[in-house]
Amino acid sequence: MIYDNFDELGKSNIKTTRTDFTSTTGVDGMKDIIRKVLLGGNVRDITEFITQRRLLSSYAATLDLFVNALKDKTHDIQEFTDFVAYDLRHARNSEQKTLNLWLMGLTKKGLDNIVRDESNLAIYKDSFAVSIMETIADLQEKFGDLSGKLSLNGVEIDLNWNVFSLLCIALGSQTLSIRGSAKSMNGKLFEKLILGSLLTIIGFRYCEVPPADIQRMDKLFWLSNMDENEREIDATVVHNGKAISIDIGFIGKGNPEISLDKVTRFNRYKQIAGMGHEMKTIIIVDTVAENSDLFNKAERVDGIVLQMSQNDWAIDFSKAVCKIFSIQHPLSSLRVNQLDSYLRREMENVNISAFIE
Repeated sequence: MIYDNFDELGKSNIKTTRTDFTSTTGVDGMKDIIRKVLLGGNVRDITEFITQRRLLSSYAATLDLFVNALKDKTHDIQEFTDFVAYDLRHARNSEQKTLNLWLMGLTKKGLDNIVRDESNLAIYKDSFAVSIMETIADLQEKFGDLSGKLSLNGVEIDLNWNVFSLLCIALGSQTLSIRGSAKSMNGKLFEKLILGSLLTIIGFRYCEVPPADIQRMDKLFWLSNMDENEREIDATVVHNGKAISIDIGFIGKGNPEISLDKVTRFNRYKQIAGMGHEMKTIIIVDTVAENSDLFNKAERVDGIVLQMSQNDWAIDFSKAVCKIFSIQHPLSSLRVNQLDSYLRREMENVNISAFIE
């Protein structure tokens, strides 16, 4: 199997779990990221460097694969494609399959959207070979010969348009794959970590699942569940016959239509654990564009919109929660210049592992 020749560093980056991410970052590192987001930092800026490290590690392992295992196959594009397609048909697990897909310019999503079904791979791999050969001919005519040597740890491979093209196609596919998985994983992970930490600091108790029984004066919250209309709610907070549905997303100016959709998701009254609750909605996004109608739409449905790009958004969140539940909390009365030291102190008492699946 081609995968057997893929360096362990590359294998570890084909599929990354939340546990891998948190073990790499550490509890203190995770809490530091959470604190920075609560101060107005962009979680994607913070996690981008981790993603870049994953990409470079995967690129290096792919280069090693070409130099040490695939160099005899790159002289003939069709032979290379047939070899990878054969290996793909005999892949024993998803990681082996993913590597083969990368080598043919695909991701798992690309397999579904472009090839549609694995039964069409034979057609795709021949079309892929023809396309690469035609492109190489055009590049040769446009830019002339490409020649030289790639030397890695004393092992050499001829550098030509074949190697360059096949290597770049593989690197491009793994870029899409790794970035896509990182975006999804980091988003879901930090949605829970940020909401869980902030609600814990304000004094609400975390429930792993929606409770079957609630005492009226309990101050509880739970994360990421589906309501009766099959809509996902990122957090639900309950106290004294009232409840807040919270939707958080690292949505910026480039996705206004997603933000606008969020303001009409939730009901104004809901039965929770057999008790009727008056519902309120809080929408948390990264940034709202200046010409967005999001605030007006939220006001019409009695919802609240907060922007994580604002350095006082955690204070405003606390104020909103306290107003809805008619309670008080020190976070609501803090000044911005007091927030960092307050969060450093309070985050020490937050068990973030409870929010990581």
